[in-house]
Amino acid sequence: MAETPVPTVNEIIKSLTGNPNKANVYNFALVEQIVKSKQSAAIFPELEKKADNHQLRARIYGLKAAVLYYEDVDQSSNKLGAENRVSPAAKTVILELWKKAMTEAYLSGDDRLIAGASIFFGGFCSLMKELELAVTYTMNGLELNEKLGIENSPDNYMLVGEIFYKIREYEECARNSVKAFHIFETLKRPGDTVGMLFTSNTAALGYHRQQQYDSAFFWYNTSLKMATVLKLDIWKGIIGGNMGQMYYEQKKYDTALALFLADHQFSKEGKLYDNAANSLQWAARIQVQLGNKSAALQYVREALSLLEHTPDMFYLRNTYYAAVDVFKAMGNYDSAFYYNTKYNALNDSLERVIALSGIAVSKARANDEKSRYNIQALLKEKEKQVLHRNLLIAAIVLLGIVGFLVITRQRLKAKLQMERMQQEQQRMEQEITSAKAQLKMFTENIVEKTNLIEKLEEQVKGSSISSEQQLLISELSQQTILTEDDWIRFKSLFEKIYPSFFQKLRENAADITVAERRMAALTRLQLSSKQMAAMLGISVDSVHKTRQRLRQRLQLGSDINLDEYIAVM
Repeated sequence: MAETPVPTVNEIIKSLTGNPNKANVYNFALVEQIVKSKQSAAIFPELEKKADNHQLRARIYGLKAAVLYYEDVDQSSNKLGAENRVSPAAKTVILELWKKAMTEAYLSGDDRLIAGASIFFGGFCSLMKELELAVTYTMNGLELNEKLGIENSPDNYMLVGEIFYKIREYEECARNSVKAFHIFETLKRPGDTVGMLFTSNTAALGYHRQQQYDSAFFWYNTSLKMATVLKLDIWKGIIGGNMGQMYYEQKKYDTALALFLADHQFSKEGKLYDNAANSLQWAARIQVQLGNKSAALQYVREALSLLEHTPDMFYLRNTYYAAVDVFKAMGNYDSAFYYNTKYNALNDSLERVIALSGIAVSKARANDEKSRYNIQALLKEKEKQVLHRNLLIAAIVLLGIVGFLVITRQRLKAKLQMERMQQEQQRMEQEITSAKAQLKMFTENIVEKTNLIEKLEEQVKGSSISSEQQLLISELSQQTILTEDDWIRFKSLFEKIYPSFFQKLRENAADITVAERRMAALTRLQLSSKQMAAMLGISVDSVHKTRQRLRQRLQLGSDINLDEYIAVM
């Protein structure tokens, strides 16, 4: 077997700079040649010595990052370009190299190169599962190319559409996926039908989550046509399962059930056990609605079994939720309580990851903008030095230019300050929204526990029970009480949503007690007396007495409604 020829430094530079107007950072064939030569350690130091401009340095750093990626990944398939996992150490170096490449591209002022480098960087971030950076830089590159009138690859729009779906930016998901579909449709290259299949399904999911059902059905049917053309039964099942969710939401249970069962069968045959499980848990929910409890139980048990083969946390969360429905319908409140607890724990974890991903995207965009501004400031500083050097020659012109730069700098400073204020306001709004959701989940969780325990007590009422069973019921009841730690967490969330509530209480009644403050907070949430009693671990009669003391403390007349009074505080 002939050895791969080692490219010379001059040949590499010629390849990188052969067409100064090209948007690509490098040619992939060049990456493959360097990787196979196994001489990268000797090649890149020489290349970096000869890099005498920002454009060339940007391309060399990008090339070096790509070579390092493919040298590091597991080459078990012996196929360059296969999706593999890069080591953490190499990942850190690769990201730093790409950031250097982006800095040099910005310094060059070459918009075509900036766009190309952004898209290449985003692609590698996607390979390394850095989704926040991937969507940030890929979108920057796509938008810049659109401004320059340069045609973008549909694969890049398809990539960002899928990422936007994962972080719940459904409008952007649909917009980019539809754009990718139409480009694939126009190009009509070999293999583009597969791209049309994926993008139409992703677009449908985006519209579906926005509850734009007409658009969602249109794109699901389009995707189904592509799957039929390609003779991919497994994809016909998956798309049918997605459509089944919409029929379920519209309470067309018979139609939805047939689609879920078909998806389950095709997915199971294709060994996509996680997708098969997800369709089956939807089928279980339908059987509950139709009153077929035994079938529902059978489906949910099989779904849990399938997820043991290929666990998917999102599908597992869905299955826990279905299990709660099934066991509640069967009157088995012990099992319902058990799966409700597992659902809440997993759901909290997943929702936290999604929320952090959205914040990380915003942070990545802000950091990229900050880098651009810093580089622009550096370029202006260099221009300023040139102006000072020519001061003796063109003093009057220089003064005018300096004045212009000062005004521009002030405007930029004001703009940056305004953007920081807007970002801070957005951050505060996100915190309040998150606090509302957590407070709602906190309250609903305790109310749900209370309802389940009450039903359990009703089941055993009138029947002879052992002292051990009585102790178990007592222990379960104590789980609904709002402990001191619960109160601290509750109060923290409550104050984020109603920041001046407790302050106004103290202003109206300086000697208000802790118990009365808690009662006022629960009243503000419009909980029933029974729910308050469960959360505070007191009787309903004690709730009424505490509310009466609260009225007296606030000096409210008999014609004033306590709930309405507290609601406007």
